Amino acid sequence: MHTSGRSGETTDSISSMLPSMNLIRPLLCWLLALGVLVPVWSPASSEGPVPPRADRVFDVLSPPPWPKGLRTPLEEAASRLGSRRVRLARADVDADLLMSLSRTADDEPMTRAMREAMEGAVDPQDFIFFLDDVLREARYESGGSEVWVTPGRARKAGIFLHPDEVFSGRSRLYGEHGFPNTDRPRAQSGLPPARDGDPPGPDWTMRFRNPATEEERVQALSSAPSSADFSSRIASLMKQMRVQGARVELTSTVRSRERGYLMWGAFLLSQSDSDESLFQSVERLERVNAEWGLFVPIRWSQSGDADTIRKRARAMADTYQVVFATESGARSSDHYSGKAVDLVVVGLPRDLELRAPGGEERHFDLSSAEHARDLSLSPELIRWIEEHFGLRKLEGDYPHWVDALRE
Repeated sequence: MHTSGRSGETTDSISSMLPSMNLIRPLLCWLLALGVLVPVWSPASSEGPVPPRADRVFDVLSPPPWPKGLRTPLEEAASRLGSRRVRLARADVDADLLMSLSRTADDEPMTRAMREAMEGAVDPQDFIFFLDDVLREARYESGGSEVWVTPGRARKAGIFLHPDEVFSGRSRLYGEHGFPNTDRPRAQSGLPPARDGDPPGPDWTMRFRNPATEEERVQALSSAPSSADFSSRIASLMKQMRVQGARVELTSTVRSRERGYLMWGAFLLSQSDSDESLFQSVERLERVNAEWGLFVPIRWSQSGDADTIRKRARAMADTYQVVFATESGARSSDHYSGKAVDLVVVGLPRDLELRAPGGEERHFDLSSAEHARDLSLSPELIRWIEEHFGLRKLEGDYPHWVDALRE
């Protein structure tokens, strides 16, 4: 039936083109297959914004050489940051902080000034590269998305020193490990516990919970079948550090095997670099869940979609704040028997005095411009504590200390 009017004209004109389109379509498909034509649209483009790019190119800030060294890009970043704020580990990095750092006295090493101001082992130039990327992204402009980088995220991205750099001599440059996740981390205490059969996700952190407070963690440690004075040695070390101004966090002591399994599973899946390796890891997790007699009621592959599983696992690992996990550790961690703790001590003073349980005393000069001022990244300090407090530091696992008297 012919339809009069403009609509009919359009319909008729399109209909007249159909035979020629039927001839052209096979040719277009053939050219696409050869790579001569590239599609300008992909369904993936509808899945959300493209993640920020991490690189070592200055797109916003002026590149070196800098007339006043690191003070130059810090001052420039302060003027460009506006009302934006970056939560970097324990520091609120805003325009005022950056401007204050840019005015650091000429005779004060900038690395030391930045690490003291931010209470973290900042890698100065990599931090500037990261700031440049934040300034480049429209999503972080005033009123836009938050920028929240936890200590673990900062170490992984190269913004903070990583244990590999300190103990293994392997460089970790910002830009080589992707842009860090900048979502605000979810507090475990505010989450509902996962239900039996739920897929991986942050809610699993509320099942098989750790003691909630530091006092409860120390009490659990003292009640565990470990050496009689392990908890007192840890408590003494923590007290001495705090009295001298360091920030001390005892994040974990006694842990259930089920929680250790979930932490390892979340970490394992979050690190998978292909769909094939992810589903192989899922099969592995399901197998050991039964072999170890745990029967944790999680469905790792509930969605069946690799990207969804990986995204959920990353959120779960991020909420646990797990930075390192292995199958052997998940199977028989020293945390299960009360022989290990996760201890974080940052913001160490320039001069530190320690007294060991046996009475030995030692003064440590930590004022060097390049000192990390972070216990887990201080080899000389670690060695003395290992020898005189009866502990052993697991170097690759940032916060992990073991009772050496019971190994």
